[in-house]
Amino acid sequence: MRLDLLEGVRVVEVGAMWAGPYAARILGDLGAEVIKVEGPRKPEAVRFGFYAQNDPGEKPWERGGHFQKFSRNKRDWVVDLTQPRGRELLHALLRKSDILIENNTPRVRERLGLGHETLAREAPDLIVVSMPGFGDTGPYRDYLAFGLNMEGFAGLTSVTGYADGTPPIRSAIPYGDPVAALYGALSALLGLRGRAAGEPAPRFEVSQMEGLVSLLPDVLIEAQVTNADPARVGNADPLLYARQGTVRAGPNGWLAVSLADAEQVERVSALIGRPATVTDERAFWAALEEWATAVGRDDALRQLAAAGIAAAPVLPPGEMMHHEQVVARGVYRVVDHPIAGPIPYSQLPLHFANAPARPDMHAPLFGQDNRYVYGELLGLSDAEIAGLYASGITSDAPDLG
Repeated sequence: MRLDLLEGVRVVEVGAMWAGPYAARILGDLGAEVIKVEGPRKPEAVRFGFYAQNDPGEKPWERGGHFQKFSRNKRDWVVDLTQPRGRELLHALLRKSDILIENNTPRVRERLGLGHETLAREAPDLIVVSMPGFGDTGPYRDYLAFGLNMEGFAGLTSVTGYADGTPPIRSAIPYGDPVAALYGALSALLGLRGRAAGEPAPRFEVSQMEGLVSLLPDVLIEAQVTNADPARVGNADPLLYARQGTVRAGPNGWLAVSLADAEQVERVSALIGRPATVTDERAFWAALEEWATAVGRDDALRQLAAAGIAAAPVLPPGEMMHHEQVVARGVYRVVDHPIAGPIPYSQLPLHFANAPARPDMHAPLFGQDNRYVYGELLGLSDAEIAGLYASGITSDAPDLG
């Protein structure tokens, strides 16, 4: 559900892929009016791929799964920022808005009319949240930021995998993007609070690389205090857990098990009837897997939980979405999209008692809110709007030629 906590706040998003769009979506989930900016010849790249029902349909740009997930609770405005008139219109909208979220490199930001000096002149009261991959300074300032190179630079990839001579591997998802998005949304909220207290409108710079580095304390501390790079250790956690790993649990899949100390290892050994396996780790995991396979995943989980052991099933995404715990928590709600059909949207993991809420808005169609922005917000006449369509500054469908 969409909360009304930020009702009356207008956010403009000039973002792409994940980091900027997710930061803006969080604000939309909290009730802000979010206007996503796209170009007539440069629609959001993630409008394509992961199609609903595995069918691109006649308008594939309206069916992309990634766009559906990260663009709910938004409006969509199409304007060509490569043309001076397009940038003028963007500046006019920014003067009527509270927050700008953008995740472009500094060089691209300048080209789109979003440079620091330009915004200070054109929209001095605007709260600006910029999310460059490597930050605004340093030799990497204009380098592109994507999941694998962000993780590699921050040190995450170097400690992912096993110490068996295989190359480092990427994480399952590009963590730098959602981490930066959370910091970006937090920055926007801080900006609103400061403005309410009478402070000048701030500009926040959220480096995606630095956000990811902030979540790697253990390995960075180890490198600092030992003067040696941490080894890749697979699922093990030498610092906090005595033993940690995954085991097969029959035809229903796998279990992830974390044992905090030797006492818990003893407890599990007694549970599975193999106390002699305590001192031999390989034999311990083999015995635990044999036992879990014999009793089945769900029964093994119940017995481990009853014994005070941290364990959980390893759920494929499709099974997780329909698991009884996820259903009980209302993690997903289905929203109908006029072209993509019913889409299950994961909700914000925040629960507010007595907070007013409204149903989620589906991800917007391309150019869905052109007339609202050009006419109602910017005050252009029908003839002027028609001229923008005729000149190619805006459109209701992407030009893919």
